[in-house]
Amino acid sequence: MKLFKFRESLVMSLRSIISNKVRSFLTALGVMIGVAAVIALVALGNGAQKSVEGSLQSLGSNLLILYSGQPKGSSLVRRNTSSIVPTITRDDLEFLQGLSSEIVVLATPESSTTGQVKFANKNTVATVVGTGIEYPDIRNFHPIYGEFFTDMDLKSRKPVAVIGAQVYKDLFEAGADPVGQKIRINGIGYRVAGIMEEKGSSTSDGQIFIPITAFQRYISGSDKFALVNIQAASLDNMREVQRAIEDEILRLHKLPNMDAADFYIANQLDLLATVQGVATTFTLLLGSIAAISLMVGGIGIMNIMLVSVTERTREIGVRMALGAKGGDILSQFLTEAIILSVGGGLLGIIIGLFASWAATRFGGMASVISIDSIFLAFGFAVMTGLFFGGYPAYRASKLDPIEALRYE
Repeated sequence: MKLFKFRESLVMSLRSIISNKVRSFLTALGVMIGVAAVIALVALGNGAQKSVEGSLQSLGSNLLILYSGQPKGSSLVRRNTSSIVPTITRDDLEFLQGLSSEIVVLATPESSTTGQVKFANKNTVATVVGTGIEYPDIRNFHPIYGEFFTDMDLKSRKPVAVIGAQVYKDLFEAGADPVGQKIRINGIGYRVAGIMEEKGSSTSDGQIFIPITAFQRYISGSDKFALVNIQAASLDNMREVQRAIEDEILRLHKLPNMDAADFYIANQLDLLATVQGVATTFTLLLGSIAAISLMVGGIGIMNIMLVSVTERTREIGVRMALGAKGGDILSQFLTEAIILSVGGGLLGIIIGLFASWAATRFGGMASVISIDSIFLAFGFAVMTGLFFGGYPAYRASKLDPIEALRYE
């Protein structure tokens, strides 16, 4: 009996919806847009988070950077250190490089400045980075042509250079082989050993790498370093490694505590946590804005259903006169509201998935579709139909049959 009544309500609801196609479509449109917006915006928010996390990983794995100077945030991307007064000594570096491989895998110094670079009749301005042979492995940044300078180059303080992709474009003709050619950096000749891979960043691609010993000899004139890149053995113990390094550098510098320190350590975990927090907040904000459109869609359903109840007052009276109970009327109108919301929700899912794909395919934006957002948006659409369709359905079920039959 209950199955028969449900089927009857479903048939009558579908008949009513089909007989008013345009109105039914416009009623479901709000829910459709809301569901699509939730899925697409959450996907774009997740994509932005993954993109930033990927960029951080491209800076290096398990990365700690020991900086000279007073703490200035958790930057892992600051390259030009010409304004920093170097305070990191050879003893500091030897301590770091002497740590067990179970604690620190690699450590290499770095100092940098801006230099005028010339080749033949062409010149450009680039960031000149003095570093060690471990740099490519620590920072996940390798030569794509030729090679990085060698340990022999480092020990003999040879003027050897590995140029960034943008520096190559600025100084050489397309397709030209720069390896073995001599470029001049601030008037000093350097033999080109290779070209670094292209990162797509003006900061990374506009750099020239030379041995730190050559940098100290020809450029800085100092035996100290602006910073040291450190690759921790494990992501799990990076904070413990950071504290151990801080304690030992304080001892080497004869300083009482970090408040008086002339160095600080940037930890990849701190920056990653900050980025993830911002990205999560951004995604929730986008999802919340999209959810508002779902609420608006629900109000649209209620509004149209109230109009429908008014228009079909006489029909309701006839059904009641023929024996239909209040529950039957309630069931019919509630079923209509649910069909509209579910239909709008399903179409919204399709539109949301397509919009996410289109944003990636044609807009160049990263998007990561979340199954949770699909279920959440669809569930919210169903609840919208129940909640906002409930009142019009209840109102219809409480009509007085006699008054309804008199209605014109």
